[in-house]
Amino acid sequence: MSLIKFEEVLNDLVDYFLLGDPYLLMDFKKEHQLPDDLISEFTVSMEGDRVVEEGVMIPLPRVNNYPYTVYFNLSGDTPELLKNGNLVQVRQDGYKLQVKYGAVYLYTIPYIRQFNDEMLEKLCRYKIAKITLPNGWYTVSVLGGETRQESGLEPTFEFVLTPVAAEPAFSADINYQFTVTASAHE
Repeated sequence: MSLIKFEEVLNDLVDYFLLGDPYLLMDFKKEHQLPDDLISEFTVSMEGDRVVEEGVMIPLPRVNNYPYTVYFNLSGDTPELLKNGNLVQVRQDGYKLQVKYGAVYLYTIPYIRQFNDEMLEKLCRYKIAKITLPNGWYTVSVLGGETRQESGLEPTFEFVLTPVAAEPAFSADINYQFTVTASAHE
């Protein structure tokens, strides 16, 4: 396993990131006969909690509008944000994530505003933070803060993914806010 880094990842001026397998999200949408406007559906019904608790996606609300460095950490080593010289500001453990179609994407809210087959294909073609993973279950810890880069301290999110043999329990705080304050951008 390894550490995969992306630079200048943007949140499309919306204070949210979503992490997950978007094809699995489409399966969930079809199985539960949800409308294309998943944003509205997830905010007015329990489907928003269910999609997270079942490991289909992980929401990161209250994300400030910065360009982020993003790490996908599959190394089993100390997370980058916990290493000397870096500043962890937010951390939430207890997420689970299912990979059914071989990849995980970090994407933004506009893609699920009109989530249909055409939008899914657009999302998967767009150059975003995406990694290939073996299908199966993963436990996920989400860390946010600042990491030391060549340009100085940069706002960062890190996803620590650990493969597990069976579906893990969900224990994260579903309402946790991932607000990172970037000293260089204030």
